[in-house]
Amino acid sequence: MAERCVRTDPLLVGGTGRSGSTILGRFLGQHPHLHLTNPEELRFVANDHGVAEALAFAQMKWPRNRGAKDRAADAAGRCSDEWFYRDANTGLHTSMTLAQMKAATQGYLNGFGTDALAATQNFVDTVMSFVLATSQGRRWIDGSPANARVTDWLQPIWPQCQVIAIIRDGRDVAASFVQQDFGPDDIFDALEQWFTRMKRMHTAVQRCTPGRILTIDMMDFVVHDRAGTVNAVCEFAGLAADEQWLAWFDEHVTADAAHIGRWRSQFDQQTLYRLDARYAQMCIELRTSGYIVPKDQ
Repeated sequence: MAERCVRTDPLLVGGTGRSGSTILGRFLGQHPHLHLTNPEELRFVANDHGVAEALAFAQMKWPRNRGAKDRAADAAGRCSDEWFYRDANTGLHTSMTLAQMKAATQGYLNGFGTDALAATQNFVDTVMSFVLATSQGRRWIDGSPANARVTDWLQPIWPQCQVIAIIRDGRDVAASFVQQDFGPDDIFDALEQWFTRMKRMHTAVQRCTPGRILTIDMMDFVVHDRAGTVNAVCEFAGLAADEQWLAWFDEHVTADAAHIGRWRSQFDQQTLYRLDARYAQMCIELRTSGYIVPKDQ
């Protein structure tokens, strides 16, 4: 395998989606020793149909690995399409040209069948060498929410990476999703998605090297234990608190901005009753299985 060309110990932020990973990533990006990528969510590695998924299937035993090459081809296509240009200011196009991306994906596909891990690492390193051109050697952060759900698939690519997963009350997550133009638009579908993703996050943690993943609760981060949560993040990532960094936290990480308890005001009473009842069932199942359950507001 070619010598790795970029820092391979990223600090990855993730969650269930709409759980606070964006503000957590931006907060970390304010630290003088860290660099938040542009785009803030790289997506091409951790998202569904990304290169981590293709590699995970390639490393499975036959017959489950049969479709790995097709998955790699799908990931390569998306790298030149939906993950390359998302809007004028967001996407991998802000760091590299389409010709550079196509050359990188061709190399990835050429090598995938022979050594899927080396091909994946080399491709990721190539893309990241463009993305990190302005990082000045600082440790980098990616805020793709899927990082927390597939961290077991990311570990072979970045064995030294660390992941901070942020969890949030599923009712607020669901209420936030239905206000967006992406994801489920039905509150109960959104809640079921949260439930599935919480279970996948737990599975990923169990499959990874112990100590690689820190789980924090949004309620602690924003309200109940702000200083303690920041200290836990610093200890986990080996960061020293910085005065300006903490001032940014105090100004931008607030309960009002987090829309805590938003689910209570968006729906009629019958829907709220059904939503609360289903969420209670989910929390019981998660606790019984040993999962971490988000704190209520």
